[in-house]
Amino acid sequence: MEQWWWYFWFSIISLFGASLGNWIHRWRNPKCNGKLPPGSMGLPLIGETLSFFVTSNSIDIHPFVAQRMKRYGSLFKTSLAGRPVVVSLDPDFNNFVLQQEDKLVELYYMDSLAKLVHQDDMKNIGGAFHKYFRRVILSHFGHEPLKHKLLYQFEDVINHELQGWSKLPQVDLKHQTASMLFNMASKILMSCVPEENLGHDLSDILQGLMTFPVYFPGTAFYKCLKVKICIQGKLHPYFLIQFLSWYWSPMNK
Repeated sequence: MEQWWWYFWFSIISLFGASLGNWIHRWRNPKCNGKLPPGSMGLPLIGETLSFFVTSNSIDIHPFVAQRMKRYGSLFKTSLAGRPVVVSLDPDFNNFVLQQEDKLVELYYMDSLAKLVHQDDMKNIGGAFHKYFRRVILSHFGHEPLKHKLLYQFEDVINHELQGWSKLPQVDLKHQTASMLFNMASKILMSCVPEENLGHDLSDILQGLMTFPVYFPGTAFYKCLKVKICIQGKLHPYFLIQFLSWYWSPMNK
């Protein structure tokens, strides 16, 4: 009888070990119709999220990106917040992907941003309006307008902000910069200066988006959604998402 129980538990443990090993193998080697770039999927479920969210005081490329770029090149796979992703630092490849939107690739928002702006509602706006709004953005912030007109405006605004910051005992540079960028974008696109606190609210949203989408008091994402409710009547969600995209593009290069 004892021998039978020994075989029984041995079979259970062996089956569990085999299932666990198979699950880990499938996690580290996700299915793909094509060929995935080199990289690491990290630990099961959490992937490399902990390394990604480690703060850095450097103004250079984030250590998470720099280390993997040195090891794997400008295109690598990883897993962040439970989702497999491919990170591209190749300008040519990024340009190709942007040109293939609605053809080979589909616009998709990360979980925190999708919950913030209701991804299904954004899709219902329609691709025509999305493309129109993109043309408006490029007409105001493209290479030529930036070179011939915006640089002088940016210089005046930055000088004004620096004078204000010089009178403060301390400055949260990331927070203040996000607020300044939003105010400049609003003035150029809508010919108006938004309410003073709106830029700071957008900065709080930016910080909350780079966290786990956990709606629990005390978390950054909880604060992010609370701020979103406060500004809901002041800012259309489509302008919000376009500003976030515009903000991340230059900051991530």
